[in-house]
Amino acid sequence: MSGNVTYFEVPGNDIAATERFWSELFGWTFYEGNFPGYSMIQGPEPMGGAPHDESSPRPRIYFAVEDLDAAVARVRKLGGTTEDPVAIPSGVFAHCTDDQGVEFSLFQEGGGES
Repeated sequence: MSGNVTYFEVPGNDIAATERFWSELFGWTFYEGNFPGYSMIQGPEPMGGAPHDESSPRPRIYFAVEDLDAAVARVRKLGGTTEDPVAIPSGVFAHCTDDQGVEFSLFQEGGGES
């Protein structure tokens, strides 16, 4: 598995405040995502997004994998936990937690919803 960072999210309970803060800090531009309640972030590399009404106080990092099923199995073998994979237009992802409680996500490009 490569483990390259491929995507990130900055959550917020108030999307207007989230957009204002990050836009003023880094000059990022926010625009409506592929589904309601989600904004995409234009500007940084890798690409990012912002879930609306999300109470998490921490950003989420997505790591690229070639085989999500194998990666999920490996997380579990190493003592971590994973949620069920979710298909999106660009691929499939799974939210995970390592064996010490650190949250992260795995993403496999392609094979998502059309």
